Amino acid sequence: MQKNLSKRLSAIKPSSLILSLVLALTACNSTLNTATPTTVPAQSSTNNNSQMLENTLTHCPTSHSESTMCTMQYDPVCVKTKVGSVISYRTAGNACSACNIPEAIGYTKGECS
Repeated sequence: MQKNLSKRLSAIKPSSLILSLVLALTACNSTLNTATPTTVPAQSSTNNNSQMLENTLTHCPTSHSESTMCTMQYDPVCVKTKVGSVISYRTAGNACSACNIPEAIGYTKGECS
Protein backbone atom coordinates (compact mmCIF):
# COMPACT_ATOMS: atom_id res chain seq x y z
CA MET A 1 0.00 0.00 0.00
CA GLN A 2 2.77 2.45 0.95
CA LYS A 3 4.67 1.72 -2.26
CA ASN A 4 1.52 2.36 -4.30
CA LEU A 5 0.91 5.70 -2.55
CA SER A 6 4.52 6.72 -3.07
CA LYS A 7 4.19 5.93 -6.76
CA ARG A 8 1.07 8.11 -7.06
CA LEU A 9 2.67 11.06 -5.29
CA SER A 10 5.74 10.92 -7.50
CA ALA A 11 3.46 11.11 -10.54
CA ILE A 12 2.30 14.60 -9.49
CA LYS A 13 4.45 17.13 -11.23
CA PRO A 14 5.95 19.93 -9.14
CA SER A 15 4.87 22.43 -11.79
CA SER A 16 1.21 21.55 -11.25
CA LEU A 17 1.61 22.09 -7.50
CA ILE A 18 3.24 25.46 -8.09
CA LEU A 19 0.53 26.47 -10.56
CA SER A 20 -2.19 25.52 -8.07
CA LEU A 21 -0.48 27.54 -5.34
CA VAL A 22 -0.08 30.60 -7.58
CA LEU A 23 -3.74 30.48 -8.64
CA ALA A 24 -4.90 30.17 -5.04
CA LEU A 25 -2.78 33.11 -3.91
CA THR A 26 -3.88 35.24 -6.86
CA ALA A 27 -7.53 34.61 -6.06
CA CYS A 28 -7.00 35.67 -2.44
CA ASN A 29 -5.06 38.76 -3.46
CA SER A 30 -7.69 40.00 -5.91
CA THR A 31 -10.34 40.16 -3.17
CA LEU A 32 -8.17 42.39 -0.99
CA ASN A 33 -7.82 45.19 -3.54
CA THR A 34 -11.49 45.79 -4.29
CA ALA A 35 -13.17 49.13 -3.89
CA THR A 36 -16.51 49.85 -2.27
CA PRO A 37 -19.56 49.80 -4.53
CA THR A 38 -20.10 52.94 -6.53
CA THR A 39 -23.25 54.96 -6.32
CA VAL A 40 -25.55 56.12 -9.07
CA PRO A 41 -25.69 59.91 -9.59
CA ALA A 42 -28.14 61.77 -7.41
CA GLN A 43 -31.75 62.05 -8.52
CA SER A 44 -34.01 64.97 -7.82
CA SER A 45 -36.62 64.70 -5.11
CA THR A 46 -39.97 63.26 -6.20
CA ASN A 47 -43.16 62.48 -4.30
CA ASN A 48 -42.78 58.78 -5.13
CA ASN A 49 -39.34 58.60 -3.51
CA SER A 50 -40.24 60.68 -0.47
CA GLN A 51 -43.40 58.68 0.28
CA MET A 52 -41.54 55.38 -0.10
CA LEU A 53 -38.66 56.50 2.10
CA GLU A 54 -40.67 58.04 4.90
CA ASN A 55 -42.58 54.78 5.41
CA THR A 56 -39.53 52.49 5.55
CA LEU A 57 -36.56 54.78 6.28
CA THR A 58 -33.67 53.30 8.26
CA HIS A 59 -31.67 56.15 9.79
CA CYS A 60 -27.90 56.19 9.43
CA PRO A 61 -25.84 56.54 12.62
CA THR A 62 -24.89 60.11 13.45
CA SER A 63 -21.17 59.31 13.36
CA HIS A 64 -20.48 58.84 9.64
CA SER A 65 -17.07 57.43 8.83
CA GLU A 66 -15.81 57.57 5.26
CA SER A 67 -13.01 55.18 6.25
CA THR A 68 -15.44 52.38 7.15
CA MET A 69 -14.74 49.27 5.08
CA CYS A 70 -17.84 47.91 3.34
CA THR A 71 -18.32 44.57 1.62
CA MET A 72 -18.80 44.30 -2.13
CA GLN A 73 -22.23 42.74 -1.68
CA TYR A 74 -24.68 44.37 -4.08
CA ASP A 75 -27.91 44.91 -2.18
CA PRO A 76 -29.10 48.29 -3.52
CA VAL A 77 -30.65 50.88 -1.26
CA CYS A 78 -32.20 54.28 -1.92
CA VAL A 79 -30.35 56.89 0.15
CA LYS A 80 -31.99 60.10 1.36
CA THR A 81 -29.43 62.92 1.49
CA LYS A 82 -29.72 66.49 2.69
CA VAL A 83 -27.41 69.36 1.74
CA GLY A 84 -28.59 72.61 3.29
CA SER A 85 -32.33 72.60 2.66
CA VAL A 86 -32.14 70.42 -0.48
CA ILE A 87 -33.24 66.81 -0.06
CA SER A 88 -32.34 64.34 -2.79
CA TYR A 89 -32.27 60.59 -3.37
CA ARG A 90 -29.62 58.35 -4.90
CA THR A 91 -29.01 54.63 -5.23
CA ALA A 92 -26.08 53.11 -3.32
CA GLY A 93 -24.65 49.59 -3.60
CA ASN A 94 -25.59 48.60 -0.03
CA ALA A 95 -26.54 50.02 3.36
CA CYS A 96 -22.93 50.30 4.52
CA SER A 97 -21.84 52.38 1.53
CA ALA A 98 -25.05 54.43 1.82
CA CYS A 99 -24.24 55.53 5.36
CA ASN A 100 -20.67 56.37 4.31
CA ILE A 101 -22.11 59.25 2.25
CA PRO A 102 -21.55 62.27 4.55
CA GLU A 103 -24.88 63.88 3.60
CA ALA A 104 -26.90 60.67 4.16
CA ILE A 105 -29.85 60.83 6.52
CA GLY A 106 -31.10 57.29 5.99
CA TYR A 107 -31.96 54.64 3.41
CA THR A 108 -34.57 52.12 2.37
CA LYS A 109 -34.11 48.77 0.60
CA GLY A 110 -34.19 48.79 -3.21
CA GLU A 111 -33.10 51.20 -5.91
CA CYS A 112 -34.52 54.70 -6.12
CA SER A 113 -37.35 54.99 -8.62
